[in-house]
Amino acid sequence: MGKKPVNRRGWWGILLHATWPTLLATALTGLIFWLVIDQSSALSAITAGVIVWALSAISIFIIAIIWKQHRHLAIPIAMGAFVAKIVILGLLLTVVPQPEWLHATGAAIGALVSIVVWQIAEVFVFITTRRLIYE
Repeated sequence: MGKKPVNRRGWWGILLHATWPTLLATALTGLIFWLVIDQSSALSAITAGVIVWALSAISIFIIAIIWKQHRHLAIPIAMGAFVAKIVILGLLLTVVPQPEWLHATGAAIGALVSIVVWQIAEVFVFITTRRLIYE
């Protein structure tokens, strides 16, 4: 049995290893929409995916910065960042008018793919980070 990967970079490793699969999946989703529907649906999927990635990356970035000086605040900051991310996404959906070029299905699927891939990648890398601590 092979050696299991271990994240040795802490929060920065979580950010790195959740980012690349999310952006790759977002680009692939955009390519599929471009091939199946049209360019505006591809742009919509990519835009929504990048917005979701950016909000997720900002929350991990904030936690990584806080972690150095105030580790005891990491969990409350993580929860606050999660709530802020949901509120910002809600505001974007309700307050910002929909551009004419936006393809609703493309944007929805692009955002969904980005959320699911980010969460899966984040959980896997978090497991490897905890493995480093407890083994």
